[in-house]
Amino acid sequence: MSDPSPSSNDSGESESQSASLVLAGMEKKFLRLTFWQTVLSVAGVFTGAVALVAALNESQAVRQQTSASVWPYVQFMINDTSAEDAASFELSLNNVGVGPARMQGMRVTLDSEVVRDWQSLTAILLPEGAELGVDYGKSSVSRRVLGPGESLVAFQTQHKDLALRLQDATYSGALNVSYCYCSIFDECWNLPSSADSGAELIESLSSCPAYGAESFLD
Repeated sequence: MSDPSPSSNDSGESESQSASLVLAGMEKKFLRLTFWQTVLSVAGVFTGAVALVAALNESQAVRQQTSASVWPYVQFMINDTSAEDAASFELSLNNVGVGPARMQGMRVTLDSEVVRDWQSLTAILLPEGAELGVDYGKSSVSRRVLGPGESLVAFQTQHKDLALRLQDATYSGALNVSYCYCSIFDECWNLPSSADSGAELIESLSSCPAYGAESFLD
C-alpha cells in the first residue's frame, strides 16, 4: 500500500485551517452580537427605570397640586358680648380653606377633666341648671362636612350667667376644645383651642384620633 501524497496532506491541513478561521470569525461575530444585545438590554432597563421615576414624580406632583386645591382649614371662633344687663357666648367652627372639611370628632375638657356633652358642661358652670332650647342651643359637629366658606355654630347662649362663666372658662384656659377634620384625600388635622394665647397649634395626622370614652357627644 502506498503512502498518501504530500499534496493530499497539505490540502487537508488547509481545509482544517479554513474551517478554524470560519469558526473563529463566527465566534467573534456572536460575541459582538451578544455584547450589543446586553448593552441594549441594559439601556432599555435604564430608560424604563427613568421613565417610571419620572411618572411617579409627576403623579406625586399632580396629587400635591390637587390636594392643595382642595385644602380645608377649620378655625375655632368665639363671639361673645358682655354688658351690664346682658351677655352672650357663641362657639363656631369656620372652614376658611378652599376644600371641604370632614369633621371627625371633638374632645372637650374643663380644668383638665373630660366633659362628655354640653349638658354636663353647663351643669358644671351653672349648678342651678340650664335648659337646652331655652337657655342655650347647640349643633352636632361630628360627621359633618363643612364646605369652603361654611360656618357651623356648635354652641350659643344668651343666658347672662352662663355666658359670663363660659367666657371666664375660655379665656382663662380652663375650657379646651380639640377637634379633628380630614380632607377628601384623607389628610387629617387636629387642632386644640388655645384661647388663652390666641393661637392655634395645628397637628397634621394620617388619621384622626379615636377619642373613645373621651369623645364629646355633641
